[in-house]
Amino acid sequence: MHRGLSAALVVVLAGLSAGCGLQGSGTTDPPARSATSDTARPAPGATTSTGGAHPAGEVVAVEREWHGVQVQLAVRPVETTDDVAVLRYDLAATRTDGPGPPRFSSVALALGELGASTADGRGVRLVDYSTGLVHPVARTPGGGAAAVVDRLDDDGDTVRGSAVAVFAAPAGASVDVLLPALGAVTVPVVVGGADVSEAVDRAGGADEATTHGLRAFTQDHAATTTTSAQDDDLVVTLASDVLFDPDEHTLSDAARSVVDQAADSILEQADAGQVHVVGHTDDVDTEAYNQGLSERRASSVADRLRERLGGDVAVTQEGRGESEPVVDGSSPADRAANRRVEIRFHGRLVVEHQGRGDDQGRVALPTTDAPTAQDAPVTVVTDAGDYRVEVRSVVRRPDALVGTLVAERVSGDSIDPAWFLPANLRVVGDRRFGTRAEAAGPHNLSLLTPGERILPFDYEGRTPSGEHALRRLLGDEEVSPLDRGETVLVTVVWPETGQDTVTVDAPDRFRITDVPVTDASTTDPSTGD
Repeated sequence: MHRGLSAALVVVLAGLSAGCGLQGSGTTDPPARSATSDTARPAPGATTSTGGAHPAGEVVAVEREWHGVQVQLAVRPVETTDDVAVLRYDLAATRTDGPGPPRFSSVALALGELGASTADGRGVRLVDYSTGLVHPVARTPGGGAAAVVDRLDDDGDTVRGSAVAVFAAPAGASVDVLLPALGAVTVPVVVGGADVSEAVDRAGGADEATTHGLRAFTQDHAATTTTSAQDDDLVVTLASDVLFDPDEHTLSDAARSVVDQAADSILEQADAGQVHVVGHTDDVDTEAYNQGLSERRASSVADRLRERLGGDVAVTQEGRGESEPVVDGSSPADRAANRRVEIRFHGRLVVEHQGRGDDQGRVALPTTDAPTAQDAPVTVVTDAGDYRVEVRSVVRRPDALVGTLVAERVSGDSIDPAWFLPANLRVVGDRRFGTRAEAAGPHNLSLLTPGERILPFDYEGRTPSGEHALRRLLGDEEVSPLDRGETVLVTVVWPETGQDTVTVDAPDRFRITDVPVTDASTTDPSTGD
């Protein structure tokens, strides 16, 4: 079976097209050096086959098993010159599921398929926490991915290669390199030498190197309110079906309570004294009727906010009718998502830590029927077989938590591409990803606080043609199907919660509580723990 090598080598190389650049919010301190891998260790003074001794900084060695292939990487520091950055790494792949070397010839075909995909950002990415930006692989003048892997040699059992990928230059002193299915590795950013331009040429040239600002997204446990934050722009979205009866615009007592909670959140998070309320409807009835209904509903929410926020906050409102749907569709669920009221303001996201406690002050999280464990592996049972899932580590970065999970197929023979999350599970909130990511991705993998569900960071990407905008997860966008005995690594990045331990929750699939959060400065780089 040669599927393993194709996956193992391509995922560490392929980068896809970048969309329009978006600026992100900044943090002040660069992250400390660490790695969140199963086996990742610094190799000071190491040399690589891509051009001799590395620049100032450490080469990081990463070792992984992926679909019957043992993959070893030597990742060099990111080298910058002008506005371009080059990432270079060596790799070796050895089959562990049978005799003979893995086939290298399938890499070019698989890379070409990824390069032509409509997905933006599924390959290797750099994350600069100092600016809150993700850097996908640049585009070549011909529109392909500015990345290449060359076969060097094989000794009958192991195939070796050398890779180069080009990005927009990060501003921070270090970055996380996200390697799909192989984890996250922190490397320094250094000034490149004279051979950087040669490396860019080797990758096919760089015509477009862009960045994307990260977006945080949370939802309250009752699923009545969601909050998104990018840069200093926050949007609190209230479901209209919670606020209003059909065709009505008067707030009920329960609805006023929801708006009051939103007002409390605004007072805690807002930087400036201005709030803008926008009403939206579905496409039922006429455009004129929906426009008027959206205006009346926005006015009702704005009036209640004025009462709660006081005279120091200016509240404005408008209605946009059916003109800005968040879901393209006419099903009852799609139309319900489009009926909403948005509250927009400038500020900084504050994760809700408080919840209703018992008489001893303890706070209970929402209940679940899914398999649950306390900082231990859980067994996920599906129609296709059983899987063992554990959280390997949660590592603190500036304003972020990097989570690494390991899953193993322990029984069953049939393939289920959507085993990680139930196939019929809807994406939480207004986050539209690609079809494959929504069917087989960790988009709903959450951290639970007493007040909210914290979703992974995402960002806006576009198809290579630029015609369609899609959300991209910061981390692994797809969890691959597994044969019995195979394992897969899943990496996601969440907003910082301020907790010393976290609860990792895959809705209706599994929950792992009391997972310790490790500071990056104390993480053992030899284990990732």
